[in-house]
Parts: sequence; structure tokens; C-alpha cells
Amino acid sequence: MMKKSILIKLMSLLTVVGLLSCAEEPVDESGLLITGRSQCFMTFFDLLGSDHRTVLVSGQTVIDTTALTVKAVARFGTNMQRVKPYCSVVTDAIVEPNMGVWTDFTEPKQYTVVSGNRKVRKTYTITVTLQK
Repeated sequence: MMKKSILIKLMSLLTVVGLLSCAEEPVDESGLLITGRSQCFMTFFDLLGSDHRTVLVSGQTVIDTTALTVKAVARFGTNMQRVKPYCSVVTDAIVEPNMGVWTDFTEPKQYTVVSGNRKVRKTYTITVTLQK
């Protein structure tokens, strides 16, 4: 009988803790969790061609988090009118507009990195030139 009483009390405690931990977390319009992180920077950039492989020359991509620029070199012969950009950003940050879609990179493009708390925005200018 004592074991049953302890088990019931333990289950009740776990139920209360479980219900309290299900508090509403803030989310943005895309359904992504808004966190307390204010860091906001890009850590990696890549550009994929129609075969879904990188078109960038290895070691030639420079991300400047102070000047908010990305400079990269695509292999000779790359169709710059149809490439897919991808990047990595600091934890919980997002990129606007979304990457991963066919994009014309014949001219520099701008992408904004938004912090996890959605209060800090940094716009990067990405310039990709063709290898000579």
C-alpha cells in the first residue's frame, strides 16, 4: 500500500512538472523559435550549380563579418544566372530572403542575417566573380 501511495505521488509530481514545462515559447511568422541570442553573423557560404555541387573555387571565399561582405570566385564556365546559394549562420539566426533557391548571381546580392531574438539585423553583400 505504501509503494502504491509513493508511486501515485511521484506520478502526480511528474505530471505537474510536465505541464509546467510546456509553457508557450515565442515563435516567429515562420514558426521558428525566438531565442534570447543577439549574435548575428555568417560563418560559411557556398554556391551550387545545376548538378547540386559546389561551383566555388576552394579557398577563395572570404567572409568579412565587420564589412558585412562575402567575396567568392566561381569556376570558369559556371552559369551564374542559375546557381543556389547556401550559408551557415551563428546559432538561432536566420537568413532573409531564404537561400537554397535558383538565383542569378551575375550581380552582387544582399542577404540579411537576423539574430535569434529577431532584434539584430545585418545585411551582407555577396559578390561572386568568375575564375579567369
